[in-house]
Amino acid sequence: MALFIKTHDGLKVNDSCFEEQRIVEKFFVIAERNGFDNRVITYGVFPSPDFGYFDLADRFWRASLCIYLSGGIGCFWESGIGFTEPWLFNARHSFELILKGFLLFSVWLEKVKNETLSSGDITEIETLKEYFKSPHSLLEIYNNYQSRVKKVIENWKSKILDNPPELDRLTLKTDCEYILNELNELDTKSFTFRYPSLKKGSIDVIQKADWKHDASKLYPNTGLPKESGYFFDHIKSINSLHDLNTDLTNIRNYFNSISDYIGEMQDYIYE
Repeated sequence: MALFIKTHDGLKVNDSCFEEQRIVEKFFVIAERNGFDNRVITYGVFPSPDFGYFDLADRFWRASLCIYLSGGIGCFWESGIGFTEPWLFNARHSFELILKGFLLFSVWLEKVKNETLSSGDITEIETLKEYFKSPHSLLEIYNNYQSRVKKVIENWKSKILDNPPELDRLTLKTDCEYILNELNELDTKSFTFRYPSLKKGSIDVIQKADWKHDASKLYPNTGLPKESGYFFDHIKSINSLHDLNTDLTNIRNYFNSISDYIGEMQDYIYE
């Protein structure tokens, strides 16, 4: 049976599935009060110097919050806040995407430095993965980005911008670097929250659920557990990830302001 049934009076929702029932009950109260958007949709991103990575990163972060808050208001019949794996996977993937966007943006800035009218409306990139090197390590992507953007700014000579972008506005604050480091150590290859097991040598070992308490098994900044089976303060964890996302977003916004200014100057040159 369909989840949603369209009627003359609006939408009816099928809540017969036990696993879905609490989710439907919680959210349909909100839908009845505020309405439910049933328009057609599409997917995709707009051409940009970050190649669409910024937009998708933002969507995954907000999806993470949706899952987390769903758990917080009791949408799941099992214990746990939003289920740890889905909201942490989405948050971590969001950070990976935005860092890759930083890296690609720095590549465009380097082109602008050498080719004043290089367009930021990028729709194709050849050998994209070569820019990322280690494709899923948050720390390696960030360090790669830092090295590249620093080099671009130190050698800045542009007919568009008299002064180079401010490097300190393009790097993370120290406390957020600590958060990034912990998340990278916990999930270096983007597998920890994606699969029920992790590979150790040639053997796949299940990430066993448990409710053990051991403060030494928790990271000091994020409060996240270093391995499965240890309970932790989810509010401390979501707050730390929110701090990291805020810092990343500030860098993204600065990049976007640089892009807007360069675009205006390029239009002026064309005229």
